[in-house]
Amino acid sequence: MPRKVIIMLFAFLLAVAATAVTAHAETLSWNAVTTYTNGSPINGATVTYRAYWSTSSNLTNLDTVGSSTTSTSKTFSVDSEGMPRGSVVYFTTKATVGGVDSALSSSISWNVPAGTNPVPSAPVNLRMN
Repeated sequence: MPRKVIIMLFAFLLAVAATAVTAHAETLSWNAVTTYTNGSPINGATVTYRAYWSTSSNLTNLDTVGSSTTSTSKTFSVDSEGMPRGSVVYFTTKATVGGVDSALSSSISWNVPAGTNPVPSAPVNLRMN
């Protein structure tokens, strides 16, 4: 295999590895909603959840974390969601049963990892041809 092809393949694999590092997934989870506010059981009705985040502790300007789900967790990428690295964000969720939304859950705060941009390796095998 020619040396140029090997170097290009190495550079490609390095770029793929750097992308995998920055695309780290985080998971937010919560307990299932099993009762209505009056205390009666939900009894098999489908409960969907939607998770939100905000940079405001007052939960203003909520951004949705992905789409609604019947799961009690949501996996997301900080960068895909547009969360500002190195800041604090606040998460909340709500449940929906039969088209009726619950109130927002209590919020939690989370320090978004600062992250670093990968630095390329220095060129090697400098030579005159």
